[in-house]
Amino acid sequence: MGKNILIVTGSNYTDSVYQAFYDIKKLGHKVYLLSDGSFEPRPDVFEKHFIYNLRETKKTLDYMKNQPEKFDAVTIKTSEWLTPLVALLAKQYGCIGNEPIVAFNCRSKYHMRKALEKGNVPIPKFKLCKSYKELINGIKEIKTPCVAKPVGGNASYGTFMIRNDEDIAALKENYENSIKFLRAKAIDGDVFAFNKEEMDLIGVDGHVDMVIDYLVEEFMDGHEISVDALVQDGKVTMMGIEDQIRMAPPYFMELAGRVPYICSKEEITVIQDIIEKTIKAMGIKNSATHTEIIFTPEGPKIVEIGCRIGGDDLHETILQVTGYNLMFESMMIALGIPREYEVKTRCHTYMKFLMPKKNGRIKKIFIPEELKQNETIFDMDTIMAEGDEVGLPPERFDYIGYVTCKGKTPEEAEKNAEDASRKIEIIIQ
Repeated sequence: MGKNILIVTGSNYTDSVYQAFYDIKKLGHKVYLLSDGSFEPRPDVFEKHFIYNLRETKKTLDYMKNQPEKFDAVTIKTSEWLTPLVALLAKQYGCIGNEPIVAFNCRSKYHMRKALEKGNVPIPKFKLCKSYKELINGIKEIKTPCVAKPVGGNASYGTFMIRNDEDIAALKENYENSIKFLRAKAIDGDVFAFNKEEMDLIGVDGHVDMVIDYLVEEFMDGHEISVDALVQDGKVTMMGIEDQIRMAPPYFMELAGRVPYICSKEEITVIQDIIEKTIKAMGIKNSATHTEIIFTPEGPKIVEIGCRIGGDDLHETILQVTGYNLMFESMMIALGIPREYEVKTRCHTYMKFLMPKKNGRIKKIFIPEELKQNETIFDMDTIMAEGDEVGLPPERFDYIGYVTCKGKTPEEAEKNAEDASRKIEIIIQ
């Protein structure tokens, strides 16, 4: 008998994600959509499109409770800020999913650190700071070099390093610029705070402001990777490991990424072990996960974990590299259908972010037609649009878009992506 599946999102989907919906419908299931109304989904995919202000968590729950439709599964793709809502909806309908507090702990870097600390997972030293004065005291306690990051941020928004007296002298300006940027994101982007009622509903111990509260953490010097995994009934399967290339400190925005990560079998075993310990410590039981790890001189340490599929190109990349559609798998896990995986490498990929070269307003983004026909390019997206204001740290933390290419070798994939990015014209006034 077919089941009703509710998909929650804050943005539209790619061809491969829609293919996952078509495939699940072929199995006899019905797919519904809950979004903020910021896009028009493809026709004839969803049985019904519910539109509501998803930033109002409690009101969204009440709105869905008053709908005649009931659901057997609730899931999400990459919208990190909506994972607590997904968990609350799953609980409201009695569906398989993570506990709401688990999803919240993945959203709040402070609560994440507390959960990992309790589970004896290797993490950096950290201190919660709710004001500039507390930030200064936190730096004194953790000691330089250290990193300041917003509790509820993502994509390295508002994250910066404090290395020496010169950075401390610029701290107030950097902190205030970051808060200003994050407040703007809280209005029109994917950073926002839960109110006290919503945190009480979730069961949060120790309220935080996801927009302006900061963590000071010990600086983790080393190479960074991310791991996308699927978890079903606590069993963890790694689906893809990305080798990340980031800005040189004091900022940490990602510039490019390679999949798969080339390393020894012994290193894969180490990664599998820390991923399993992290997922267990966080209490994640049934969902996709995205985890970031830094290999420090003391060993691997967890940067963060989310209970959702990795963002940007990662859904498309893992599909190209392994053949597995993570959106389809997420729906099957939410339905409670047992899954088995045999993950093999079919190609290599390289994703390159399109970054602003200066602060200003985008006058023109031109993508040549030849790139749209290029078979080595399987994912290309512009996050910003003509007329948008963009800039570089410390004033802003903007990505304009990205292009992802495949190849038979890591070198071929990287060359294809570099060649493609050079042909994209971006003019900033």
